[in-house]
Amino acid sequence: MRTGWRAALFGAVLLGVLFAAALVLARLAGPWLRASLAAGHVGPGFVIVNELLLLIPVVGATWLMAWLEGVSPWAFGLAGGRAGRHLGLGGASALAALAALLLGLAALGLGRFTPGGLAPLTALGYALLWGFACLLTGLAEELCFRGYLQRALGAGLGFWPAALITSLLFALAHGLNRGESPVGFVTLFTAGLLLAFALWRTGGLWCAIGFHAAWDWGENFLFGTPDSGQLCAGTLWHFSASGPGWLTGGLTGPEGSVLALPALGAAALAVFLCVPRRPLAGNRVSTR
Repeated sequence: MRTGWRAALFGAVLLGVLFAAALVLARLAGPWLRASLAAGHVGPGFVIVNELLLLIPVVGATWLMAWLEGVSPWAFGLAGGRAGRHLGLGGASALAALAALLLGLAALGLGRFTPGGLAPLTALGYALLWGFACLLTGLAEELCFRGYLQRALGAGLGFWPAALITSLLFALAHGLNRGESPVGFVTLFTAGLLLAFALWRTGGLWCAIGFHAAWDWGENFLFGTPDSGQLCAGTLWHFSASGPGWLTGGLTGPEGSVLALPALGAAALAVFLCVPRRPLAGNRVSTR
């Protein structure tokens, strides 16, 4: 099967299962979902349900394509023996980049931190719940955009042309979120390229998953910033931005700031310096 048809089949299966899952959820949990959205601050439970609705179809579509091609489902970025190290590297670089960005804004008088007011045990509970929710986000979205789809397009177009396409799709998908801005769209596209670079550099998805999960965890729990216009419940700190939106991110969150671009560049440099170039893992993990 040609590259384009493989990618199209993956997308069709994924969208079909997503649509079916959304119909089932709307029928079974419609009032709960509407109440969660109406509350204004999304909690980790809502995010966990939302990300499972993406992760399960993505895993199913990936498994189907792996079966059709006669390879292991782990072949598309999850194979390899350095998962823990790469996951930690991605997470550390994301938190360092996000902290540097927010501390820089605070030093310039463009924002301030205030405590979230959580009791210690409550904070620990939220930290764990948000950690699980954000790990699901990283797994679901990296498998979706830089798993099978990246590998299928890359087989015909080359890695970096495929990365441009998947990064554009990544930015467009997030652009549907309320509160997203033009600067945020550019930052998301750049972040997609950074995550693709992490895949290219490390040979697998774990560094990208760690970066994605930790960035969201930092926004949703640790620093309490907006995330694509959405505020979250149960945050350790609150970061309140004040100033022009293109500089502070405004209601979009840190990814809406032009200063996020050098922060992402620094994270890419950290990955480059810490990990030697490795070939993409799992290309020949056959099941037949």
